[in-house]
Amino acid sequence: MAALAGLSQPVLAAEAGPQGSDSNRALTVVYPQIRQPFLKVYETIARGATKGFSGKASELVLAKDQSRDQLQNQLADKMVIVLGSRGVSQLRGIGLQRPLVVGAVSEQLSGVYGLSMIPDAGVVASKLQVLAPTTLRVFVVARADKNIADLAAAQIAFNQIDVQLFIKEATDIRDAANIYRKLTAELKVGDAVWILPGDRFVNNPLLSILLQAAWRSDFVVFSSNPTHVNRGALFSVYPDNYQMGVRLGEIARQVAEGSQAPVQMEPLRSVFVTVNERTSNHLGITITDDMKEHVDLILPAR
Repeated sequence: MAALAGLSQPVLAAEAGPQGSDSNRALTVVYPQIRQPFLKVYETIARGATKGFSGKASELVLAKDQSRDQLQNQLADKMVIVLGSRGVSQLRGIGLQRPLVVGAVSEQLSGVYGLSMIPDAGVVASKLQVLAPTTLRVFVVARADKNIADLAAAQIAFNQIDVQLFIKEATDIRDAANIYRKLTAELKVGDAVWILPGDRFVNNPLLSILLQAAWRSDFVVFSSNPTHVNRGALFSVYPDNYQMGVRLGEIARQVAEGSQAPVQMEPLRSVFVTVNERTSNHLGITITDDMKEHVDLILPAR
């Protein structure tokens, strides 16, 4: 998709769904200019949103220097879905006539409708129970100023499957690295480390240290980043971008019809699961046919 210097026209406009009452409603999915392959994520979500909305829909790519007046004029009388934290920052508070629907952000925001990219804690817990059923303790390293509310819900979800969730708070990447290094010396069979969505504490060198320790000591590493499975994590739970878009479109339609309440963001329940078969074999976990029903992709053992 071509980048825009301004905001004079939507980059893509396409009508979808039935006519009738829906024809009086219009949706614009807004997201910032970013490079591939990250742009494809937004494009896939937007395609799903068009399907879920079932009305007239268009997409709009934001320039960084877009003015408030231009945004107001372009988006007047539209239902708006905005993707990504940068787009949210540009659109919040500009006086849109309809409530904002937010997607593709890694935190819960107040005062908006939408869907976060954080998988629902109950979904993550259920996948752990299926794919690593002998796990008794899960350790997670989180930013001291973020994620804590989400992790409170996760503690409840893990407790329901008789797994204890231990939250280690870190202030910066150096602090997090120290915590991870201590964990790698202490964890054993029955333990697991959960790498959170959008976790910038775990860079490539630290991930290597963590995965080597997991292989040595037979504890589980699971993540919300599918690329970590390629590196040796047991499994990953991550967003199904198209279905996320469909749900965002449904939320936008419900808001337009006045049937969506209260104003809040939903947790993500439409997910993909990828499993590393080599790691599961090493841990003595056999991927049965029943387990495969909960998995979208298995990376074969080499």
